[in-house]
Amino acid sequence: MGRSSPTAPLAANHPLWSLRPWVLPLPRRANPTYSQWPSRPRASCLPPSPPSQAQLPPVLPPQPQDLPSHRGPSLMPPPSPGRAPPQGNRIDGKEKLPTNSSLMNPLPFPTLFDEWVVIALFCIASYSNYNSSVFPFSPVGQSVLKDVTKVRRLKQSGESFLQDGSCINVAPHLHKCRECRMERYRKYREQEPDDDDPNVACRFFHFRRLAFTRKGILRVEGFLSPQQSDAMAMGLWLPSPSVQEGLDLDTSKYILANVGDQFCQLVMSEKEAMMMVEPHQKVAWKRAVRGVREMCDVCETTLFNIHWVCRKCGFGVCLDCYRQRRNQADEGPDDEVFSWLKCVKGQRHEPQSLMPTQIIPGTALYNIGDMVHSARGKWGIKANCPCTSRHHRPLVRHSAPNGISQVLHQPLFFNVKPRSIFYIFTIHAWFSLVLHIACCVPNGTLFPIYLPNFLDHIIASVVETKKAEGRRTGEGGSELGGVGRRDGVMGLSVLDPHTSHSWLCDGRLLCLQDPSNTNNWKIFRECWKQGQPVLVSGIHKRLKGCLWRPEAFSEEFGDQDVDLVNCRNCAIISDVKVRDFWDGFQIISKRLKGSDGQPMVLKLKDWPPGEDFRDMMPTRFDDLMENLPLPEYTKRDGRLNLASRLPNFFVRPDLGPKMYNAYGLIETEDRSVGTTNLHLDVSDAVNVMVYVGIPEGEGEHVKEVMSTIEEGDVDEMTKRRVYEAKEKPGALWHIYAAKDAEKIRELLRKVGEEQGQENPPDHDPIHDQSWYLDGVLRRRLYEEYGVQGWAIVQFLGDAVFIPAGAPHQVHNLYSCIKVAEDFVSPEHVKHCFRLTQEFRHLSTTHSNHEDKLQVKNIIYHAVKDAVGTLRAHEPKLARS
Repeated sequence: MGRSSPTAPLAANHPLWSLRPWVLPLPRRANPTYSQWPSRPRASCLPPSPPSQAQLPPVLPPQPQDLPSHRGPSLMPPPSPGRAPPQGNRIDGKEKLPTNSSLMNPLPFPTLFDEWVVIALFCIASYSNYNSSVFPFSPVGQSVLKDVTKVRRLKQSGESFLQDGSCINVAPHLHKCRECRMERYRKYREQEPDDDDPNVACRFFHFRRLAFTRKGILRVEGFLSPQQSDAMAMGLWLPSPSVQEGLDLDTSKYILANVGDQFCQLVMSEKEAMMMVEPHQKVAWKRAVRGVREMCDVCETTLFNIHWVCRKCGFGVCLDCYRQRRNQADEGPDDEVFSWLKCVKGQRHEPQSLMPTQIIPGTALYNIGDMVHSARGKWGIKANCPCTSRHHRPLVRHSAPNGISQVLHQPLFFNVKPRSIFYIFTIHAWFSLVLHIACCVPNGTLFPIYLPNFLDHIIASVVETKKAEGRRTGEGGSELGGVGRRDGVMGLSVLDPHTSHSWLCDGRLLCLQDPSNTNNWKIFRECWKQGQPVLVSGIHKRLKGCLWRPEAFSEEFGDQDVDLVNCRNCAIISDVKVRDFWDGFQIISKRLKGSDGQPMVLKLKDWPPGEDFRDMMPTRFDDLMENLPLPEYTKRDGRLNLASRLPNFFVRPDLGPKMYNAYGLIETEDRSVGTTNLHLDVSDAVNVMVYVGIPEGEGEHVKEVMSTIEEGDVDEMTKRRVYEAKEKPGALWHIYAAKDAEKIRELLRKVGEEQGQENPPDHDPIHDQSWYLDGVLRRRLYEEYGVQGWAIVQFLGDAVFIPAGAPHQVHNLYSCIKVAEDFVSPEHVKHCFRLTQEFRHLSTTHSNHEDKLQVKNIIYHAVKDAVGTLRAHEPKLARS
């Protein structure tokens, strides 16, 4: 993990250069009064009234409980029973820090609409009055303890300051965090000099507060509190007032319609976590650090916001692990319940001794939640979030079970009471929190929740009609595309005449035939939000074929050491050259032989390793990324790829590309073996077949491959691609709907019990990738559970789109080179959210155990940017 400064220096020609005293990290200041602001009766679900002026900690602009509320329920967390408001700006501190008595008087704001100039002046004026002696704060990389003048002043005043270096360098005699203790031990073992800067991993860096005693000895003075956030920290978590790059109005509304409910669910979870905070406890604030992904030390899930931290060693646990440990403290044996890492001197970490800590500063999370509700009401965006349903009738309902739509077929209305709306934003990501006063809404005004694009629903209806027709046709029909089905496809083509496509899997699988068509996303989206896979053909015609040939890989990288996997028995063959694999790719006689003397069916294990594809193969990376279909979803900066909304400040999730290189399983006895066994992924993916290698001089293999296709439940239209179009088949896929995953688990557990296998609680028959559904199991799955998947043959140039959470397996017919890229679509975020929780329960040795996607952070910043874009377009809404 690397840590670097989140503050980039301003260039002399930067528009904010003249304001640099206010946009650099600032000392905290006391909170101004807001007596002239409009007030309203305080709702019972809001926190207690803020303390008096003398008690206020140094925060930036007002908290949402001091502001007039918008329409709809508040997302502010309820106070813990008996919990008093913070009485100062330290956690566990004994002294009150001086407040600034020279603050400006609050501005009497009228009702304004997007008066950003006034807001900017307010920010500048606010920052021009601060007490520079209150909170010494050094730029990252320059410790305050290296400045003799500052050290002398700190010793004289007894003021506290942030730990701005590692525990080893700043306070070696105090309790060290886990990372610093490990770093010190590592350097001792490796005999390395201790002149590196280990700030990059220190858990107390810019988190713990220190102070000098009267004898000049450092002591721990507490930790940062949420009210001590500065403009730089808040700017990361609040929307910009300008339109976000890569987001237009329609995309923002679509994101909010599909992700808003998950965001509200996330907020509700955080509120429930706050309820677990004991009345006597104060919440600390851990500033997010660039390039560091905070993780739970128990389940390795990314820490999103509320978590619990040990004051001595920095050990941290997520809210789920904390809740589980607290609820099970009196149950079960110690080796099951008390499995947490030990503290210093072997002491156990007890839930009651940990400090509640949040990462998102102030109340930014709840402010964004309020903005989401307001934006949905103003723009007529459908919502069915848990917080809304507690106060209003649901805005949507489930329709008939044909799955066409869950949106009501008429507008819904609700009353909006008159109240001003205050929002918190940042300007150019440098200013502090600012106020945005929206226009008052006349009493009794009705806002309709209009339907989404009408054409979308017509297309979706036709898709569902096609599915029904496909089921009615039966397998006995001599013609694949009967009159009814052709009419269905014709109808869809009339609605979208600019998209060349066909239907496979008896009308259940969309196949787009022109990967460069800019209108593909329209029809793709309608199938995608039904949870269906999609096929796009013809991509190989756009790629540079010479780059993807096996001999090219062998020539460039042949001397690299790699590990291979025997597909027939999953045995790993280590320490071989990658040339050994590529030389046998199409020539069976050159393949490595097993103990029985027969050529092995091999696949490359994790090659290129990790995230090295872009660095190791830059030309191929560019060739692939330039030609991926549906760039709105698959490009790293695609407007419908929510992963693109994660700021560069965060560790980017590894979404690929990743290569899958393996020989074909051609023999008859190999039909029950998978190249990739049944599994599912936490994110969406597109898998492109860039090369198919057919063994030389082996005519019998063609007959074997066709028999495998015939027995693989493939439809007639797919078979025609082999017999009539003479396309190269590469791999046989079986994909199942995400909603059927639990039924598949039930079948596999039942079969496992029939075979005498054990089912440990921390293992999963799908996540373990230990099963391949052959013809017998697929038949049982359909007959006993009614689950039918999609049998897809991936030909050369085909891209298979696999929805997040959809169980799937792959059987290579011939030797294949496939490249996959992951993405996060708005339609399937709910599956990403659910799977992240599922993966927590896997064993710590499981490849899927660690939460690498950071789905909560992705949801937060996607919603934040969408709300910001909608806010920037509100003048257009007012004029309409």
